[in-house]
Amino acid sequence: MQLYLGGHLNWYEPCKRGWITVPLAETTPLAAVLARLGVPASEVAIVTINRRVVALQDARVSDGDTVELYPPIGGG
Repeated sequence: MQLYLGGHLNWYEPCKRGWITVPLAETTPLAAVLARLGVPASEVAIVTINRRVVALQDARVSDGDTVELYPPIGGG
C-alpha cells in the first residue's frame, strides 16, 4: 500500500516523508495500520483510498491501494 501523510501527519513517520510504502499481507482495517505506525486516528480528518473519500472507521485497505490522509486544517 502506498500511504501519503499530508500536513503535519508526516511528523509521525521517523524520516518525515510524505509518501511511504506499507506492505500488507491481507486486507486490513486502516485504523489498525495507523495504530501500528503510531499515527493517531484523532489527527486524521480526510481519508481517500484510490482517490475516493471514505470514513476512517469503515476503511479497509489492501496491498495495492493508494491511501491519502489529511489532518483538519485551521486558519486565522
